[in-house]
Amino acid sequence: MFKEVGKDYPDVLTDQYLVDAMAASLILHPEKFDVVVASNMFGDILTDIGSAIMGSMGLGASANIEPTFKYPSMFEPIHGSAPDIMGMGIANPLAAIGSAKMLLEHHGEHNMAELVSKAIEQQVAEQKVLTPDLGGTAKTWEVGDDIVRRILASC
Repeated sequence: MFKEVGKDYPDVLTDQYLVDAMAASLILHPEKFDVVVASNMFGDILTDIGSAIMGSMGLGASANIEPTFKYPSMFEPIHGSAPDIMGMGIANPLAAIGSAKMLLEHHGEHNMAELVSKAIEQQVAEQKVLTPDLGGTAKTWEVGDDIVRRILASC
């Protein structure tokens, strides 16, 4: 699988890791990686590490891409549906919104994806409307409303 993906992008530097070495590399040098291709089981572990490095599981967007469009791709937060905190209003929606941004990119909606990306970046940088996992007090829907407001203001 790895060699097949790499041959389609000859201008991108690629390397291959065993999962334990990759986990250590992500923790010690996360800035080295832009894209990681992994099996579902190992990818799940590595994305949890990546989100923890970013500061919260609530920030990790993910995509399982089927590049030919013959079959559907899947876009979801790396934490899944977070059933343990369902209905409490404390789930961070940014991973789900980031996953939607990836869906937009996958379908060629690059302008809208960029608006979503900028809204997420601005919202986190301002540090005013944050869920508890990021040290804030905002409810899930308040963060979502803030992202929508930012996107609409950019249109």
